[in-house]
Amino acid sequence: MTFEFNLKGNGRGAIAAMVITILVTALLVPLTASAQNTKRIPLPASQNPRNADLPISAAVWAGDTLYVSGWLDPDLKTHPDTKSQTEGLIKDIQKLLESQKLTLGDVVMMRVYLGGDPAKGGKMDFEGMMAGYSQFFGTKDQPNKPARTTVQVVLPAGDRGALIEIDVIAVRPK
Repeated sequence: MTFEFNLKGNGRGAIAAMVITILVTALLVPLTASAQNTKRIPLPASQNPRNADLPISAAVWAGDTLYVSGWLDPDLKTHPDTKSQTEGLIKDIQKLLESQKLTLGDVVMMRVYLGGDPAKGGKMDFEGMMAGYSQFFGTKDQPNKPARTTVQVVLPAGDRGALIEIDVIAVRPK
C-alpha cells in the first residue's frame, strides 16, 4: 500500500493524525481478531477438587492451538512416586484433549516440572518421569514425539505430595 501526501502548509498536523490513526488501527485489528478467536476451558474437577473460584482456565484455545495449564495427577494419595504420577496426569490430560477432539498425537510442546522427591533425598526422579512418559509418546501406537523441556522446581502442590506438573500445547490438525 502506498500513500502520497502533500506536505505544504497546515496539512502536516492532519497528515500526522492520519498516519497515527492508520498505525493504531493496524496494531489493534490483530489484537481484536485474536481475542475473538479464544475460548477458555474451565478447570475439571480433577484439577480443582475443592471447586474453588480460581482465576485460571484448564486450557485456552487461541485459533487452532490449545494451551493447557499446568496439570497434576488427580490421584496424588495413591500415586506416591514420580512414575505413577506421570502416568496419572498424562491420562488426565488425555481426557481433556479428547474432550476437545484432540489426542496426545496433537501435542507439539510439553513442559515438565519435577519437584524434589523426599524418597530420593529431595532429588528429582527424572528416570521415573521418563518411565511414565515413555508409555505415551514415541510408541508404536502413538509415535508422536513433542518438543519438551524438563526442569526441577519447587512445586506449589509439593506439600500435598505432588512430584510432577506438566503443561502442554496441542494444535488441531488441518
